[in-house]
Amino acid sequence: MPAHGGDATTVIVTVPLEELRKELGVAELGPDKLTAGEVRRLACTGRIIPVVLGGKSEVLDLGRSSRFFRPAQRKAMVVRDRECRADGCTVPTTWCEAHHWGTPWAKGGSTDLEHGILLCSWHHHRAHDPNYAANRMPNGDVRFNRRT
Repeated sequence: MPAHGGDATTVIVTVPLEELRKELGVAELGPDKLTAGEVRRLACTGRIIPVVLGGKSEVLDLGRSSRFFRPAQRKAMVVRDRECRADGCTVPTTWCEAHHWGTPWAKGGSTDLEHGILLCSWHHHRAHDPNYAANRMPNGDVRFNRRT
């Protein structure tokens, strides 16, 4: 299986608990909607990954102990970001790279979920290019402007 962001290919389906309890509940698979029955059929032969936003099941803040984001952190970013966080970019998160927002790890930054964002390769290179300014917008997206 191919690896994306250091993790084997994984399908993450988000189902709110109240929807899962309904017989006709609806789940989200990216931009698509699936019935709870369809999700159960998809999961029949696969590994089920419950997405509990804000849960305490896995450590998502690593501080300075790791330079690279771990697979659990990346999965949390995939669920949160859904696509490249650059303003107007629609590249899916499976093709994106995890970026330390704010203070880079090499300069004392931490590898915590709140400091990680997913950017496509093109925008990730802009984030490290001194010819571009990157500013976080109120919705969390990043706007890049060429410095003059």
